[in-house]
Amino acid sequence: MSTHRGKILSVGGHGVLRSMELREPLGRGTMGTVYVARVHSEAPPGTPSRIAVRVLSSRFHRDPSFMSRFYADATAANRLQHPNLVRVLEVAEVSGRHCMAMELVEGDTLDKLLARTGKLAEPSLIGVGIAVAGALRTAWLQVRLLHHDIRPQNIFMADGNVVKLADIGLARNVTNEAGHSLPHAPVSDPHYTAPELTMGARAQDCQGDIYALGATLYHLATGRKSFGDLTGPKVFMQQREGWLPWARELNPALSHGFCAILEKMLGRDPHDRYIGYEALIADLKTLSEGGRPSAAAIEQGRSVMARSKRPPAAGAVPGATPKKRPATARPIVAATSAEAVQMAAKVHHHPAWMTTPVVIAAWVMVFVLIIACLLAYVYRVNKQQLLDEDAASSMHQRQLEDAADAAATKKLADADDYAKRNPSDVAGIVDRYERVGEFYFTTTAGRSAQDEAKKWRAKLPK
Repeated sequence: MSTHRGKILSVGGHGVLRSMELREPLGRGTMGTVYVARVHSEAPPGTPSRIAVRVLSSRFHRDPSFMSRFYADATAANRLQHPNLVRVLEVAEVSGRHCMAMELVEGDTLDKLLARTGKLAEPSLIGVGIAVAGALRTAWLQVRLLHHDIRPQNIFMADGNVVKLADIGLARNVTNEAGHSLPHAPVSDPHYTAPELTMGARAQDCQGDIYALGATLYHLATGRKSFGDLTGPKVFMQQREGWLPWARELNPALSHGFCAILEKMLGRDPHDRYIGYEALIADLKTLSEGGRPSAAAIEQGRSVMARSKRPPAAGAVPGATPKKRPATARPIVAATSAEAVQMAAKVHHHPAWMTTPVVIAAWVMVFVLIIACLLAYVYRVNKQQLLDEDAASSMHQRQLEDAADAAATKKLADADDYAKRNPSDVAGIVDRYERVGEFYFTTTAGRSAQDEAKKWRAKLPK
């Protein structure tokens, strides 16, 4: 078993990493390797004897922007105290490797629990939802920290059935459908990624994490990932345009109230989801007490999860056939043999013109024309439906782009105003323009902010 004990090189910290000794690895991922570490007696009082240490992969060291965000987010996470968060103890550079010391959780992740049970019961799902939403609310309200990677693998069921959310405070990168780097977009399993984030938008509030939590609860409730039969870019496309089955169709034990909460969390547009964690937690607690969630209201068709078909009308019995009316009784009249012969002749006699080839051909032509008209009508309806769907998709895309342009224009105007009022604060002006350019790099205003930042950066003292 290999061990490593290094000298701390960074300034600051409480000395937890200064006295660690790495033991066996717990797991490896895109961010690096997580080890169990033993802490020696010279560690600060109150430090657990065993901790988890994430050693960041060396490939991130060459990206100063990434490392800056990594340290900023990890330092912010260190200030968080919540019973449902895996606590970040310290972040520092040790012998040239960047390490994050974390609380070591004894227990299984929810993906392992799901592999054993198939599905989670609704009371457990509500408990997970309340715990994770509460932890995310604390991170957002206290230090404005987002998670970006909520999924069953990052949620622990610790001893005593305590839910613990891990990996808060990690900076991440991702690539888009074309394989190009999106340095400002969070990386996550695509099955838990909000539709707007698949188009390169930057996560600036908690809406992306609310969607990811909804997708996680859907997986735990149904035993199926959202669009789990697809991978990569195809999942991104389905998150924007596809539909998930109503959760109750896959798990009949779920209540309508819980499915309504999931439907709102999985709103395709961020504005259709819960505004914040308070309303979500309130609905989950109301449901756990046997009440009806009040905030879970969303227009049908605006969620990634599609509602089930409407039930039959009241009073209708499925499978019943309507009763037939009894035929009107007619009197039976005896006829003479001559009359009978005349009646039989009338029944079997047809006018000669009805049997000519010309008339038969005419009837065939009428039949063909009717079929052709029906096919043309069906084609036109289907084509119009496709055009309407394309128009709706284009309108939705334009709305997202217009919202980003409007926000970028306002931020650029604020930076311009600051530059006019404080022309001597060159560093502050550069910082404001760079933030606008970084957040809204795809907009015209964002590119203008990048140009202004270059101009003002040239005025900085060498």
